[in-house]
Amino acid sequence: MMTSFWKAIGDFFTFTFEFIPLIGNKINYLYILVIFLFLVTWVTLMFGHRKKGEEHKSSL
Repeated sequence: MMTSFWKAIGDFFTFTFEFIPLIGNKINYLYILVIFLFLVTWVTLMFGHRKKGEEHKSSL
């Protein structure tokens, strides 16, 4: 029972790894884009807090 379970998991990963060459660097570019967008959003929010004088305001 457990042997067939682990073999099924291995077959699944073998199947998914066949698609990696098709994707290539596109997934890396997607990650770079997402991280860049989060960084821009975070910096924009930080400048908004500084403008309102909430830079080091205590939340208590």
